[in-house]
Amino acid sequence: MSVAVTPLRARGDRASARDRRVRIARLATAGALAIAAAALIATEATTRAAEAILAREFIGLVAPGRAVAAGPIVWFGIGTPEVTGLVITTMCSTTVLAVPLLLLAVAITGITRAPTGRVGIGLLVGLGIAVFCNMVRFASAAWAYGAYGREGFDLVHRYVGSLFVIVGFVVAIVLLLRISLRESGPRRTPARSGVPRSPAPAPAASHSRASGATAPLPTASRATTSRAAAPLPTASEPDASRTDAIPPAASRPTPSPADASRTDDSRPNEESSR
Repeated sequence: MSVAVTPLRARGDRASARDRRVRIARLATAGALAIAAAALIATEATTRAAEAILAREFIGLVAPGRAVAAGPIVWFGIGTPEVTGLVITTMCSTTVLAVPLLLLAVAITGITRAPTGRVGIGLLVGLGIAVFCNMVRFASAAWAYGAYGREGFDLVHRYVGSLFVIVGFVVAIVLLLRISLRESGPRRTPARSGVPRSPAPAPAASHSRASGATAPLPTASRATTSRAAAPLPTASEPDASRTDAIPPAASRPTPSPADASRTDDSRPNEESSR
């Protein structure tokens, strides 16, 4: 008995060790993402300076003049009569969008069994959408200021731009969840024992017997039941035609004494007709 149980125990121990390693790796990944979120909050001044460098490229495409980044400020309109500085504050930075996405990834990794690689892909997609939407917001605000002045800047920055960023943030969350938690393949319904995969029509004979409805009988059974109704003799009755050709004994006329002498002469003809 011990010889039979030992391989099963060894296999169970290996599976337990593998599960333990996977659990430790998932916890380590979740911890790393939590540390990254905390680092973004602690270094938000440096993060805003990096955002200004990236926003300079977007603003330079739509604002007049040349754009330059200095710390968390983007100066645009250089080379024109009016130079304006766009300050990236803490509440307007991408940090307030990236930190919730990181914490959501931490929850997905720690609670669910989603593959960490898939969670990482979803997180990168979500962060990319959040950063892009915020950069578009900065560029549209700078364009509105150059085109319509302070009123255009306030309208785009506070209302239109904020709504655009909120929509992009929701899309980023949805994509993070969909990519992380999606199924690896199409679901396959296991075939149940005793249940056919595809329903097959029942035979006509068994259907009529089960439901009591009138159904046509097969050719073989029809020929056996009524030989007179069959157009051709079946292969299972080779002597049917000969039997039908001979009249029954009751219907034959009784020979008279005068015809007794002709009985021997007519018997060969009757046999040949058979």
